[in-house]
Amino acid sequence: MMGDPQERHVQSLQWRLTMLENTASEFDNRQLSNGPLFQWLGVQWQGANYAVSLNSISAVFKTSPSPVSNSADTHLDVAVHDGAVVFMKPFSECFATSPQFTESKQLPQWAIVLHAALPAPVGCRVQAVVGPFWAKAGLISLDHDGQHWTVVHRSGAAHA
Repeated sequence: MMGDPQERHVQSLQWRLTMLENTASEFDNRQLSNGPLFQWLGVQWQGANYAVSLNSISAVFKTSPSPVSNSADTHLDVAVHDGAVVFMKPFSECFATSPQFTESKQLPQWAIVLHAALPAPVGCRVQAVVGPFWAKAGLISLDHDGQHWTVVHRSGAAHA
């Protein structure tokens, strides 16, 4: 038989302390800041890097390159994901971004579908995606994989 209950309790605590000391955490070397950890998706759009919370995204998929257009009188832009039509809007209408003065020559090759309580899915096209990756919430910018990412949030204009 194993010894008295107090001895078993001490052995159990020693084992747990050993496990904690020997187990490295992927978060050990992260900078401390306020806010919980969230998963982010790095998005490249018009030459800038943006971080979008995965909480606002329902799907990300590779799509055929599409010409960039910020004109109000453009044709209807749609993509098909899982057999459903996704209405595509400009990135600047889906997320609150500051105006960019540099235009990228790279065509958008990725589509992001936003979480929405709408009958028709809405999304946007971007040039590239990185991640997802973990980072603290409540920051205005993030550093990941040697690059700087500006945090953006959903815009009120992101509906069909």
